[in-house]
Amino acid sequence: MDKKLQFVLNLIKSEKTEEAREEFRKIETVETVEYWLLKGKLEQKFQNWGEAINAFNKVLDLDENNREAQNNLHFIQNIINFWNPEMFNP
Repeated sequence: MDKKLQFVLNLIKSEKTEEAREEFRKIETVETVEYWLLKGKLEQKFQNWGEAINAFNKVLDLDENNREAQNNLHFIQNIINFWNPEMFNP
């Protein structure tokens, strides 16, 4: 993995998400699985679900069997589809 991408990934793992976002913005877009996975993870941290879904789908365009992207998309779908029936009981 590219050193810049690895640096951003380490920031995310350290819960330094604001700093990670700033550093990621400095990286030029590249059409690699690693780039789009990292973008998806970063967007997911900020609950930017649409952007995260787009990034993980881009990973699947590049590598249709990527388990990490598939798992993250499934996770996001579960969050988006979450329905609490108690909210609708009078």
